[in-house]
Amino acid sequence: MSEINRNETWKVESTGIDRVPNAEQTGKPIELFWVWSAANIGILGVVYGAIIVAFGLSFIQSILAALAGVASFALVGYTSFAGKLGRTSTLTLSRVIFGLKGNIAPTTFSWINLMGWEAVNVITGTLTLAALFQAAGMGESVPLTAFSLILFGGLTIVVSLLGQNTVVWMQSWFSKVFGTMTLIVVLYIVFNTEWSKVLALPSGSWLTGFLPAVSVIAAGTGISWAIAGADYSRYQSPESSNKSIFAAVVGGACLPLILLMFTGILLSVQLPDLASSANPIALIGSVLPKWMAIPYLLAATAGIVTIAVLSLYSASLNLLTLGVKVKQSLAVSIDAIVILAIAIYVLFISGDFMGPFISFLVFCGVFLAAWEAIFILDYTKVRRHHGYNANALYGLNGENRGVRAVPLFCWFLGALCGLMVTKTGFIDGPLAKGLFADSSLGLFVSFLVSLFAYGLYLAKSGGRQ
Repeated sequence: MSEINRNETWKVESTGIDRVPNAEQTGKPIELFWVWSAANIGILGVVYGAIIVAFGLSFIQSILAALAGVASFALVGYTSFAGKLGRTSTLTLSRVIFGLKGNIAPTTFSWINLMGWEAVNVITGTLTLAALFQAAGMGESVPLTAFSLILFGGLTIVVSLLGQNTVVWMQSWFSKVFGTMTLIVVLYIVFNTEWSKVLALPSGSWLTGFLPAVSVIAAGTGISWAIAGADYSRYQSPESSNKSIFAAVVGGACLPLILLMFTGILLSVQLPDLASSANPIALIGSVLPKWMAIPYLLAATAGIVTIAVLSLYSASLNLLTLGVKVKQSLAVSIDAIVILAIAIYVLFISGDFMGPFISFLVFCGVFLAAWEAIFILDYTKVRRHHGYNANALYGLNGENRGVRAVPLFCWFLGALCGLMVTKTGFIDGPLAKGLFADSSLGLFVSFLVSLFAYGLYLAKSGGRQ
């Protein structure tokens, strides 16, 4: 693969948030297919399927909710265009919209989101590895969980330090290996499911059940990942068409995720407590025969490593974008320490996993949706025609060092409106009543409000910034 040949695969990356030199923009769309495929071939996708059913939906409604939720990956495909054009990370490109100082706010939130996701991935990977050891005959214990955390966390940190060449190489292999295992498990579950019970699931409300399920899946998939789209497309060749990049990103992400959520929907009939389980990973392993559970959990652990690497890699880029003057390898190390502390708290102190997880997704999604509306509209109306100015990206010659107040206000307005109608678990909006009481429709509210507000601003400024 051309991108892998650019440097040695097992070499620590030093590019950071600098613009990728033209000579190194040799990536092909197929590389993005493997990156985003491996990023979504994780056992957490099965849990997503269980979460959908937990909203009281029928089988058909659950399938439709899964399809609608993963359609949010269109946002990732679109932000990837900006990476090819601007040749740097997503939140660095965001500087031209908000100004270097103004961009600190959305970048900080993006960093927190990625750190939270990384913590979720480390927790999930640790539980998966612990479930693997249990399937091999070891008893559940605190030392076993601690050992699993050290092993999984250490592997994630090492791979993240090696950078994007290693990530692309690993993603291509893990997509194939874990993808094959996933197909085997799906076929096993399909032939061992009581379909009469699955098809007998009662229908739920389209407004108070279906829409909230879609919004939670969208928050955890496309909306959460759109902030990293350009991070992996910045090495794409200028010859790569936007249509091919979009198809590679969306196809790579959606194909495995839909399969995994389908599996989770079927498993919910056998495991009614799957969505609320303190250790859903071990519960999933318990319904598989040992000859299948061990290789599947082994492959699942490897798959989650690649997902965790993406979050940690992008989080380190955001830390650099904030102006922290360190090498990327040190930024990865700083992020890793924070993440391990969060994982230790959840695994050994709080003991609750799914509750905070869903609340975190919804809370972050409100802010991210508002930012994505502005970023996508700015690319469409401005950057696609005029490109990204290097002086504005890095504050060269004193340019763009301050705050662009109007775009920042549009972002904050959208997020505030979304929070007003959302119960997140962190902040419960005063208008989260009626249709909004038990839904996550605030995600759509925040996106549309910011889109409309920023669109008015661009219209009045003649599409110039």
